[in-house]
Amino acid sequence: MREQTIRAIELAAGLGLFLSACLYAMTILSVLDSGLTAAAAMTEEQNAGVSTFPAVSESMEPYFTGSEVLFTLREVQSGQLEAVIDGLRFAPGTELESMDLSVIDSDGRYAADYHRESDGAVDLIRFVKVR
Repeated sequence: MREQTIRAIELAAGLGLFLSACLYAMTILSVLDSGLTAAAAMTEEQNAGVSTFPAVSESMEPYFTGSEVLFTLREVQSGQLEAVIDGLRFAPGTELESMDLSVIDSDGRYAADYHRESDGAVDLIRFVKVR
């Protein structure tokens, strides 16, 4: 009789643990579902397109920030193209550590002028600071 009582208590404890684990899992799934529903409602009206620079209209000239110009210099360093920034020439393969980059205002706005080769590939970008 004693063994049957111990088994019944063990079975009841195991069943209680199992039911509490199931209830906990259902609660977690409910919280995740409500979070996903809220996220879907927030992003429902958003445009899925990616814009690389802010523009008001199609005819507006794109401007680049100084930090974007500095990022473009990485392509110059890898030898892909040449850049001229406010009259300072960066030849392909230029080591940026040896150049004076203080002429580039990281908060400034720059207009870009592209020069292309005969096959259409960009070989020179001229950045001029917009005052």
